[in-house]
Amino acid sequence: MNTMKNRSERKAKGLKKIPFDHRQRNNSLYDNWSLVHLTSGIVFGWIMSPFWALVLLVLWEPFENFILSPIFARFKIDFGYETLRNSLSDIFFDTIGVIIGVYILLQFFEPPFRLFQ
Repeated sequence: MNTMKNRSERKAKGLKKIPFDHRQRNNSLYDNWSLVHLTSGIVFGWIMSPFWALVLLVLWEPFENFILSPIFARFKIDFGYETLRNSLSDIFFDTIGVIIGVYILLQFFEPPFRLFQ
């Protein structure tokens, strides 16, 4: 009941809903998630064809930013709150990982299974 009163007061005053997190979007070229993107690129490049690995990893970024981030924000979880610069950096690290997985890791180790051949 109290929540409804606050919402109606906010509408009456013309106040906009403020996001839960007032920080700036992640705009860095590399961060802790860059290592995750590099590692996932290596693994995906190792177990599937480079084309499908890059397709999945590149499509992850808009999925993360436009679908997962708003869902998690409802539960006050800060995930995928990043700028285009950071998303492109993540795709760069994914690509480097796929190159490592395809051209280096496959030379020394046979993957346990292959996807999308």
